[in-house]
Amino acid sequence: MKSNSLRKLYLVGTFLTLNFTVFAQNLPVESFEKKLLETPNAFLLDVRTSGEFGGGHLPKATNIDFRSPDFANKIKDLPKDKPVFVYCLSGGRSAQAAEIMRKEGFQVTELQGGYLKWTTKLKPLEGVPNVKHDDAWDLSTFGKLIQGENAVVVDFYAKWCAPCLKMMPTVDKLSNDYKGKVTVLKVEADGNQAVLQKYEIDEIPSFLVFQKGKLLQKTSGFREEAQLKELFDQSIGTIR
Repeated sequence: MKSNSLRKLYLVGTFLTLNFTVFAQNLPVESFEKKLLETPNAFLLDVRTSGEFGGGHLPKATNIDFRSPDFANKIKDLPKDKPVFVYCLSGGRSAQAAEIMRKEGFQVTELQGGYLKWTTKLKPLEGVPNVKHDDAWDLSTFGKLIQGENAVVVDFYAKWCAPCLKMMPTVDKLSNDYKGKVTVLKVEADGNQAVLQKYEIDEIPSFLVFQKGKLLQKTSGFREEAQLKELFDQSIGTIR
């Protein structure tokens, strides 16, 4: 009996250790940055597209597109004696890349929340193009506008975000269609970290829907016109 109990305790301990190890390999921004700085021989891998990489990346990162057909072959050329730190835009692609790399014998640490979370924490970047950004919002002014309008839809975007740019003409169209009924506020992620942090925006595109100052919905990701229209209709609600 004692032997069986000890075996069970051992198995439980092993299970918890393995799960802790996996959890520890997916680190939030502050822990990821600290571990990266404390690992002098680390290899920092950006698995976004070359276009995304060209819009800005973590310092000293190397880009290998996870969606490229030769990703699996390219990573085989990387030195396995160096710990790999990997990230993408928000964590989805890097999780898949990390799974593949671990099977190949790499020691991998993922950035929880990806590049988006890194930028909202105002962490250092390289390769950000010198583009003209829209005017930043004053947090107080932003809050007063939300409280002062009956119906508000807030669009969080970035000029390097392909889904954001694809939706922009539709947002503008609906803004015109709902003129006088819904106020549309556009917030560029770059330069508006205070607003992003206040409303806990860690992914773009994102939308907030307000009615008489009350937050009704927070959603993120690409939306077709019909889905965007639902947000505008929701902001109106029973307002006459």
